[in-house]
Amino acid sequence: MSEIRFKTRTGEIIIDINKCKSCATFACVKACSLYGRSLYSIRDGKITLVDPENAERLCIEDLACEQDCQMYGNGAIVINLPFPELEEYRLKIR
Repeated sequence: MSEIRFKTRTGEIIIDINKCKSCATFACVKACSLYGRSLYSIRDGKITLVDPENAERLCIEDLACEQDCQMYGNGAIVINLPFPELEEYRLKIR
């Protein structure tokens, strides 16, 4: 498996495991423990979900794991939170 992918309440989180293998910080794990619900752990040098069956319910979509992974890690996490009404809203406020 080269990625972990799971749904959140309003979007999806994708983690590129290949980038995790060379990560020295695992900043995402610390960020989720500080600001989220500690969804991640480190096993065999890569990130894993602590409770895969309940990840969708437990994730609070705080974006901390993605932000810290981008800033201090290897950029392995992407959070997709679709906002289909955004373009319509932008047109409305012009």
